[in-house]
Amino acid sequence: MLRSATTLCLLICSSLVSCGFAQQADARLEALKKYVLEKDYPEVFGKDHYKTRIEDVLDVDVDNDGSKEFVVLYHPHYRQSAPIVIYKVGADLKVTRIPEGLAPGPVQAVSGEYLDAHTLGQAVDFEVSGGKATPESILNAMKRGGMNGLVVYDAFFHMDGRTGSPWFIDMRGTKLPTKAHDCASFEFSRVKQFAAGHLREDDSQNYLAVWVGGEIYVYLIHGMSNDMMLNKKLWVIKAPDGFNGFEAGQGLTYKTGATTAVLTLK
Repeated sequence: MLRSATTLCLLICSSLVSCGFAQQADARLEALKKYVLEKDYPEVFGKDHYKTRIEDVLDVDVDNDGSKEFVVLYHPHYRQSAPIVIYKVGADLKVTRIPEGLAPGPVQAVSGEYLDAHTLGQAVDFEVSGGKATPESILNAMKRGGMNGLVVYDAFFHMDGRTGSPWFIDMRGTKLPTKAHDCASFEFSRVKQFAAGHLREDDSQNYLAVWVGGEIYVYLIHGMSNDMMLNKKLWVIKAPDGFNGFEAGQGLTYKTGATTAVLTLK
């Protein structure tokens, strides 16, 4: 566990330093590290604590409520885990993880790179007859049943028994490779990079842009629901010709050859 803790601290610190964040974030950052290590360690099934893999951290007002959040890009160990997780840190340094994580991109064929909670006997895929079930109602039911992970697809739900507070991923609208009502044949896409900031046509709000394959998934988040789910809109656009990633610490600015531009939905 010590190795995991040391690695997590170094990864978070290096991610923030590389993005040019100011020193005043240190107290909030320390609160986040303490929360993750001591209260809500990611992807714990039973007694297994795998080394947490953090690829990037943003310190930004991603939900446009006037206060900054930490947006963390993980490289998950399990197929049913969200790569993007948002944490709120209050003025009293109390940390809250937003239950809804993000898994942008089309689903991919199983690569063998990830673990599967189903093989541990700690997950189930199911349908709810009548079509009246909502993610909120399933979340409430799963809390009572001792299950903490939920992924919602158009035709079925995935539920698993990871420890900690509830996790939720909304994959409705995602095209699946088969008509089977289970997640046996696919996994989430690997995120190349993410960034947050203003669009070229809108400098009044922050957008979260996620580069996956040849596309960019753009989220506009306006706070949370009463169930702490994200109030969000999503656009999927083709990556600009010559796109090679966002410029570090410069919002949604990117370069294509000698040209510098800001991301646009147009």
